[in-house]
Amino acid sequence: MKRMILVVCLLTAGFGCGEFTHLDLHELSGTITREGKPVAAGGLIFIPEQTGGKAMTINASVRDGAFRGMTDRTSASGKSKIEPGVPAGSYRAVYHPASDGSKSNLEMDLGKIEVAAGGTVIDLKLPEKMPMGVGEPRDDAHKGAETRD
Repeated sequence: MKRMILVVCLLTAGFGCGEFTHLDLHELSGTITREGKPVAAGGLIFIPEQTGGKAMTINASVRDGAFRGMTDRTSASGKSKIEPGVPAGSYRAVYHPASDGSKSNLEMDLGKIEVAAGGTVIDLKLPEKMPMGVGEPRDDAHKGAETRD
């Protein structure tokens, strides 16, 4: 019996079993607009209301007003796996505009969304103006940098 267990362990270790468990992913796509016009660029982060203890990030790049959700998981050994789709469930959608990194706090909470088994298409709308107090200079930008005349 011990020999059989050892053989099974050796066989499964060669295939990377246990690195990532199966995760049912579903299409999440849509559009994002401001004043009826497609948003040129940026990103979306979908924050799950419940993670189930899994280390993962759900995000999407915005290009010409369109996006498609992706799931990035990290295993216990630190390996990363990015797959199209997202787990079904409730999320907070957060938009962040394209940026050169010189400012922080640019994110906008767009509210709660639901991703259904089988897939979801959503249309997100940004407010006409950025909220007041958003987009402060980063407090860590260029610390210790010398200036030259």
